[in-house]
Amino acid sequence: MIYRNLLGFLWLLSVSNLFAAEEEVLLLSSDDRISLRSSDGTEPSTQGLIKRYYELLAVPTQKRLTVLQMHLANRMEDYEVAFAAADTAEVNEIYADLSRYWTEIQLIHYQEYTSAASGELENAYAALYELIAGFN
Repeated sequence: MIYRNLLGFLWLLSVSNLFAAEEEVLLLSSDDRISLRSSDGTEPSTQGLIKRYYELLAVPTQKRLTVLQMHLANRMEDYEVAFAAADTAEVNEIYADLSRYWTEIQLIHYQEYTSAASGELENAYAALYELIAGFN
């Protein structure tokens, strides 16, 4: 009887270790933020800060974010042209696309990072694209 209980206990331990090994840790620093200073003491660019956060992610997620960033940047340029031309219909269409891309980016941020890191990424994007601040 004791032998069976011991075997059951050991099996339970081995199974729990299997599940524990599958967990991923994305950020290992104490406050989960990327250092704002580079090794030479200067502050990294906004784009560099975003890149350093994204390097912590799995490759498929990095690729998805790269595609979303590209779409966001392209549509932001389109928005400026349409806004200057006072083309209301085009502005509304582009704004809807920008909103969708930004929402997808934010969703990945919320899934992969803590709220502090997500907030820092949001501020970085707002510094790159003034219109982003209006989406929140």
